[in-house]
Amino acid sequence: MLKITAAVVTCAQCEKGPLNNQLPPLQQYQVGLPMERVGIDILGPFPRFRQGNRYILVRVDYFSKWPEAYPIPSQDTETVATALVEGMFSRFGMPLELHSDQGCNFESKVFHHVCDLLHIRKTRTTPLHPQSDGLAERFIRTLSAQLAMVVNKNQRDWDQQLPLVLQACRTAVQESKKCTPAMLMLGRELRTPASLECGLPPEREEHQSGQKYARCLQDRIDRAHAFARDHLHKAGLTQKRHYDIRAREHPYSSGDRVWVYSPRWKKGLSPKLDSAWVGPCQVLERVGKVVYWVQMSPRGRRVFLHQDRLVPYRGRFRVDERIEAPADRDINQEQPDSALETVGTEMPSTDDVTRPERPRRVIRLPARYQHFEVSPGARS
Repeated sequence: MLKITAAVVTCAQCEKGPLNNQLPPLQQYQVGLPMERVGIDILGPFPRFRQGNRYILVRVDYFSKWPEAYPIPSQDTETVATALVEGMFSRFGMPLELHSDQGCNFESKVFHHVCDLLHIRKTRTTPLHPQSDGLAERFIRTLSAQLAMVVNKNQRDWDQQLPLVLQACRTAVQESKKCTPAMLMLGRELRTPASLECGLPPEREEHQSGQKYARCLQDRIDRAHAFARDHLHKAGLTQKRHYDIRAREHPYSSGDRVWVYSPRWKKGLSPKLDSAWVGPCQVLERVGKVVYWVQMSPRGRRVFLHQDRLVPYRGRFRVDERIEAPADRDINQEQPDSALETVGTEMPSTDDVTRPERPRRVIRLPARYQHFEVSPGARS
């Protein structure tokens, strides 16, 4: 099979829709205490019945993996903020960080004002990168599968079955921590039907005074947290080692041209016949190990994107149309250098960038192809 010639490689029409994506190495975010970092997301809609609920507000603690799910009638900002204050903040206290995607209910001024009043640091994912909130996304998958097993045929009792499903998740031993979420959050195991039937271990049935029980409880919690931190660290190293096998780091510099993954759904058009890549776009600045500030078009939006949404652009463009990065960019400098916690902006523009005219020149091919010449300005 003949190799791809230089004209095809640099042709914008042929290159549009790159296949070889540059997968960056895994970036880890380690937590060490309960309620240090909490991920939230919305699940639904579901059938509405007596209570009027249609959605589930999911909340998962990054350290203990303690899950919470609150049925809500709508996913507007006021409803979500009220459910978090009444359901989580009043029972478990304020988390240090609250992580979510770029949903309008989580990014509204009202929600940010609530976080400012409670001194909660609000972080968000980059556009089109749900892996940044992978813990909440993975729990949503588990919760959906568990609810599908217990709801009736008309699916009207999903909100009534939700507490029992949550109890099963809280009493299950997590593979990465080798502990249950209940032990790490409460310092004790929850009683289940099996424990009520068989009884508790003898050492836990001894009666202790209040002061002695409090000291033993604190010691047990400290040992459980240290045990979980050690196993979380080992599990994180194993996950990174397996993930980085497929990683191909390709750092970009300021001024580099790239394709941006931005799928579109247009009325009357098939998405299978439309390209999901927009470009050429220009990298303005590298703001993290795997996060870049990108100019979508010469007069378009500037967004923060994860590296796995970018691939190099090998087409030709005029040098005089390069975009200069402004000196006064608006970014929260206190954000850590992590792929799991990065500042995002609006969704990237889906308008195609007008391609400038390319200079016509002749490319000399290798000796075995000397019998013809290809003009890079021609359509492939």
